[in-house]
Amino acid sequence: MTTTVRISWSRTYDNSKMWNEVCVWAIEMFGLPGDKFIATANVNYMEFIFKSNKDALIMALRWNAEIVPDDQLTLEFVGSRLH
Repeated sequence: MTTTVRISWSRTYDNSKMWNEVCVWAIEMFGLPGDKFIATANVNYMEFIFKSNKDALIMALRWNAEIVPDDQLTLEFVGSRLH
């Protein structure tokens, strides 16, 4: 089972600088993607999918990010296929 942490893009800060900081911090804290987490990005947000609930909680607390429940991920996936 995995835990997803979602960090939304924002206009309140320089996104390129912010995302460099987020990604560098994640790599320094958890190592390269693949072992403890994977990361995906789209036009609205970046998601970090962790194997450990504790690692996901650390990420969410550090970046004031949302932990996305599995039910929400399922609904979003189904909704994306209904178009």
